[in-house]
Amino acid sequence: MKIRQVIPSSITSLNLISGSLAVIFAFKGDIEIACLLVILASVFDFFDGFAARLLNAVSEFGKQLDSLADLISFGFAPTAIVYNLFLIKNDNETLLVFSALLLVLFSALRLAKFNIDTEQKNEFKGLPTPAMALFVISISYFSVNNNSLIADFLFLPYSFLSINIVLSLLMVSNISLMSLKVKSFKIKEITWQLILILGALILLIIFGVLGIGLAIILYIALSFLKQILTIKKQ
Repeated sequence: MKIRQVIPSSITSLNLISGSLAVIFAFKGDIEIACLLVILASVFDFFDGFAARLLNAVSEFGKQLDSLADLISFGFAPTAIVYNLFLIKNDNETLLVFSALLLVLFSALRLAKFNIDTEQKNEFKGLPTPAMALFVISISYFSVNNNSLIADFLFLPYSFLSINIVLSLLMVSNISLMSLKVKSFKIKEITWQLILILGALILLIIFGVLGIGLAIILYIALSFLKQILTIKKQ
């Protein structure tokens, strides 16, 4: 196997290791470290695809390895984080904590659906698992470091259940969401991505880590707006 083919898979492996460590730290109760490891995994997830395209080393093996890594880093790790954080924040255990399992279940369904769908090249159908994971770790990190009403509200039993259900359904929905893969540096072709990046930076500056979750909401909103404008032009 040529070195250029090994590089993307090595980066994917770092994604997998980061996600696995996130699970370990989540069950130790170190929620902040677990959240940071998921963010690190998302960085590796971005660069493995970028490296594969740059080195012309896209392969079926890499695609399958990427999905397996994503299931751990962006499916199981977020599940472990919110499961343990819910138990930390709620003295009285309730069966609603197991609604966290919806995240890993629907992540698996989402990834399997993505792997056999040949149409998801320029756009995604449904919320990508990394986006779901970033939303989850954003509100989790925020809740750990804040004593505000919002922080407490996010992990109340029925709020917790509602968030898990909504995120799960979004992942397997047929809603068209724009891809963040940059295939050209022409401003006209990446206008929406640039708007999203600018908006995300502003949200991060204003709201800190919670801005990541708000940026995911902005991502969904911009995708809807793009779809509406595209339909009107036709």
